[in-house]
Amino acid sequence: MTKPWADQPFALIPPPTDAKVSKETLAIASGMAFAHNLIFRTLNAITLQYAQLTKPTDIADFLIYCQCFHEMVHSHHHHEETRFFPAIEAYSGVKGIMDTSLAQHLAFEEGLKKFGEYVYGVKVEEWDASVFKEKFDGFTGALVSHLREEIPTLLALDKYGGEKLKKAWRDMEKEIVKGPLDMYRVLPVGLGSIDNTYSKERAPFPWFIPYLVYYWFMRKHKGSWRFSPCTVFGQPKELPFAVEEK
Repeated sequence: MTKPWADQPFALIPPPTDAKVSKETLAIASGMAFAHNLIFRTLNAITLQYAQLTKPTDIADFLIYCQCFHEMVHSHHHHEETRFFPAIEAYSGVKGIMDTSLAQHLAFEEGLKKFGEYVYGVKVEEWDASVFKEKFDGFTGALVSHLREEIPTLLALDKYGGEKLKKAWRDMEKEIVKGPLDMYRVLPVGLGSIDNTYSKERAPFPWFIPYLVYYWFMRKHKGSWRFSPCTVFGQPKELPFAVEEK
């Protein structure tokens, strides 16, 4: 018997391979697929482990893990809406060009908000796996659809200029780095869902960052990173609360 891992039940996005687009557009689509697969692995880690939690310490740590996931997803889409999408509209000259992606954000926004209210507000002694599942299921379907559909949307923007898309992406990245980010939360949950063995997937940061996170930023909420599907060095690890498959 083996335990399921974070490549299910939500399948990961294959690396984009569209040879008809510029290398710049392909790089940005690949960067977005990287970010979305990170979210998928966290979604999967949550899905496979929440139902087995019974001990107060485990529940408390798991709630922090879910809070950090919520912050990661909210930050990602906030920066898309406020920086990336407006930049694409501006350089393309097409008003409303990203309205489909915005509508997809809106489709899971309320559910994600209610999920956040639950994981931030529930007391450990009030934890109810069935209520958690209801809140979780309230946004995942719409989020998963969006994560998949945004990659071809980006590839289709190539006709407006790959270099311009690349600049819009880089400008958004600069805004993300400026924050506000709680490095003790966002970095461990993010790095803990990067799989360096998946199609040679590599994170866009200096080599020393995982060491900084491991020796410093993981310390504050150490117990919460047990639920991560990978080490901060990009190696897959067993999900401790996943149920073995027969």
